[in-house]
Amino acid sequence: MSTTQSTPQVRMTTLSNGIRVVSQQIPGMQSAAVGIRNDSSTRNEPADCAGASHFIEHLLFKGTPTRSADQITDEFNSIGARANAYTSQEEVFYYAVALASIIPATFDILADMFVNSWLPETEVEKERAVVLQEILMNQDTPSRFIYNQFHLGFWQGHPLGSPILGTSESIGAIERNRLMDYKLSNYLSSATIVSVAGNVEHDRMVEQADRALGALPTGSPQVKQQEQGWQSAIGENRHFPRPLEQTLFYMGYPLPPAGNQHRHKLAVFNQILGTGMNSRLFREVRERRSLAYTVYSMMSSYTDSAALMIYAGTSADRAQEAVDVCHGEVMRFCEEKVSEEMLAAAKEQIRSARLMALDDCETQVRRISNTTSLLGAPEPVGVSLEAIAAVTAEEVRDMARLLFADVVPRVESVGSGEGPGLPC
Repeated sequence: MSTTQSTPQVRMTTLSNGIRVVSQQIPGMQSAAVGIRNDSSTRNEPADCAGASHFIEHLLFKGTPTRSADQITDEFNSIGARANAYTSQEEVFYYAVALASIIPATFDILADMFVNSWLPETEVEKERAVVLQEILMNQDTPSRFIYNQFHLGFWQGHPLGSPILGTSESIGAIERNRLMDYKLSNYLSSATIVSVAGNVEHDRMVEQADRALGALPTGSPQVKQQEQGWQSAIGENRHFPRPLEQTLFYMGYPLPPAGNQHRHKLAVFNQILGTGMNSRLFREVRERRSLAYTVYSMMSSYTDSAALMIYAGTSADRAQEAVDVCHGEVMRFCEEKVSEEMLAAAKEQIRSARLMALDDCETQVRRISNTTSLLGAPEPVGVSLEAIAAVTAEEVRDMARLLFADVVPRVESVGSGEGPGLPC
């Protein structure tokens, strides 16, 4: 039996107003997750609304005409649902995990928040103080601080370079009416994706979404585009002096946007490079050289840009060595083919992780929402696994040569001393 036949299938229905409803039904599961995604976020914010998407994410839990903030929390609690939300550069995602039998009731609360939240003035002022504390927390947490700084630096001059939280100045100045205007201009039907994963019927969710989200304004938000000829700010390094025991750094290389033809080869590449204890970074940086406790690689992919990012924390006097070694491991892919044994093990790690993730409906509801947005339709797990299985060692090497050969990454660091420079 092929992978596509043995894994859950996904379905998508587009409502008359443009809302997409996607589902991955997994019979037999006790739990399910449901989410509502707004495909407009930080990258679309004008200067006077910096941080508005994230601020509104907080405020959607603070009351509608029929539910107060306490009632929203109490209703989720009374039915045993666990609700949350997050904001990224390109999306705001509201979701909840519950028993499959109460997903309709759970979705009713989420939909009321999404469509009808009215951002009460008193709640705006209370939550303003909370967001300002979150900004300070990110400044005081070195790993979060350097991640944010890397993102701002790598994507400088691009709409993706805007900070998700905004700044203390922008959050302190934005008024309730401006937040409401921004919400009404961006929470539109064609930018909305409803996703559900677990033991829930697709057609029933379509009917409920049609009823619950029918009042959502139609249309699509205006998306900020990158300037013609924009390039990521690689070949530069920046250090932020702080009296820390370690020097933490991110280094990054440009990648093609999400949905690119190399994405399955990149998944195999990233698995071998920096995912898990068997990765080349873990073995070389940690096990052989004792340079770091934590080291890994990751990919950040967006609609029109992406990056391969490497993170490590090391001592100040060995930070340059760590940067050089990490860069050397990337370049190694350009010089030699990975062994068939390593390739097979990486594929099996990916296959096992993705199949085991099917037991986590929260992970799945995010995945099908994300692939729907970035690829235009939800990607079945089986389809992606068959593409992974077909990747060859030659393809990984050729892709690495195409994307990374002669590329000097961006390096951003925080810690004592002068910090590392670019790799030698």
